[in-house]
Amino acid sequence: MSAMQRPGPDRPFRSDRPFGGGGGRYGGGGRFGDRGDRGGFRRAYGGPQGPAIDYRALVEFVARSIAEKPEEVEINALERGHGTVAIKIRMADEDMGRLIGKAGRNIEALRTLVRVASLRERKRVFVDMANTR
Repeated sequence: MSAMQRPGPDRPFRSDRPFGGGGGRYGGGGRFGDRGDRGGFRRAYGGPQGPAIDYRALVEFVARSIAEKPEEVEINALERGHGTVAIKIRMADEDMGRLIGKAGRNIEALRTLVRVASLRERKRVFVDMANTR
């Protein structure tokens, strides 16, 4: 350590500096740099916080909102085990095109929405369209 880097009366220890002191390779600087970790935002996982999410109801709400015949929308959710849920959507043929959307954008957006909602509980949720009746 050089004289410039050594703690002393004119250069206090890192934890004594306001806002944690200098940065470093792992972003240890900043307001919370004196926590002892390598910086960044990490939440300790202690299980799901808040109420559990009803994925079936979420998919049903979106599908009924898109459909012109919402009374024909059927949603089946199957627990496959190991934190995996499969959701099948069945609706009128003319509404299937609306759910899929141009180049599959609507169904991909729905899958992304469900995937993001399932991250909190560390589950894998698959959304698929069932075969026609």
